[in-house]
Amino acid sequence: MKIDTTVKISNRASAFYVASLATLLLLLGPSVQDANAQVALGVQGNWGSEADLGVGARLLTNLGGSNFETVASVDRFFPDNNLNWWDFNANLFYHFHLANTHTVLPYLGGGLNVARLSSGNSANNEAGLNLAGGIRFPGSISPFVEVRAVVSGAEQIVITGGLLFGRTGFH
Repeated sequence: MKIDTTVKISNRASAFYVASLATLLLLLGPSVQDANAQVALGVQGNWGSEADLGVGARLLTNLGGSNFETVASVDRFFPDNNLNWWDFNANLFYHFHLANTHTVLPYLGGGLNVARLSSGNSANNEAGLNLAGGIRFPGSISPFVEVRAVVSGAEQIVITGGLLFGRTGFH
């Protein structure tokens, strides 16, 4: 009987990445909260010009009194071929306050992207830079839409939309 090792490797890699993200969130959570930060966790759906559809999660933190926020995210894309595509992102965004409104929050920024591409028994990591911008609608549940260009590495344009849960109405 022949066993499909591709599935075993893919499941092990998936479990490793999910466990790594959960550990990171547990380690960062208390230290960020101690720094009087505003923290939000989110879910997101993606479309990538090279990677097709994907799903992911993000952690947004804003240290009180600053227009800067950090956003860490992990995404699993599902290309049409037999390729496993994971994206890991660490970004710094500057959010703008529009006059006379607290209901729309545009932001711009960039950061690092690491893509993990694997197929069968071979895998490749590609590092690149993100240039991104988006709009968030602050509240206890905050919808957002974002466009990100990955330059160098696994180059593509990514359109992301999702929901953040937590305090994101920075004033």
